[in-house]
Amino acid sequence: MTLKAYLWGIGLASFIALVSFLTILWFVSPENNSAIILCLLFFSLFLSLCGFFGLVGLGWRRLKLKGKSLDIFLGVSFREGTLLSLLLVGFLIMQAFGVFYWWSSLIFLIIILAIEMAFLYQDKEQ
Repeated sequence: MTLKAYLWGIGLASFIALVSFLTILWFVSPENNSAIILCLLFFSLFLSLCGFFGLVGLGWRRLKLKGKSLDIFLGVSFREGTLLSLLLVGFLIMQAFGVFYWWSSLIFLIIILAIEMAFLYQDKEQ
C-alpha cells in the first residue's frame, strides 16, 4: 500500500467517524445518559479527532521538514494525534460525569505528557 492510499484511507475513516458523531448528535439525544449512546458518541469523536490531528501533524511536519520522507514521521504524527485526541475526549468525558476540575484535568494532562515523554525517550535511545 502506498503512502498516498494510506493517508486517503485515514482521511476517509476520519470523515466517516465524524459523520457518525454528527449523526448521533442529530438523531439521538445524548442527554438521556444511555451508556451505549455515550460510548458511541465519545468513540466516534475520538476516531475522527485521531485521524484529523494525525493528518494535520503529518502535514505540519511535511511543511517544516521539506526534504525528508514522510514515512519516518507517520508513526510519530499519529501517536501525537492519538494522545491529543485522548486528552480532548478525556476532558469531555470528565465534564460529562461532573469531575472536570482544574486539578483533575491537570493530573490527566500530566499523565498524557508523561506517556509522550516515555515514547520520546524510547525513540531517542533507538
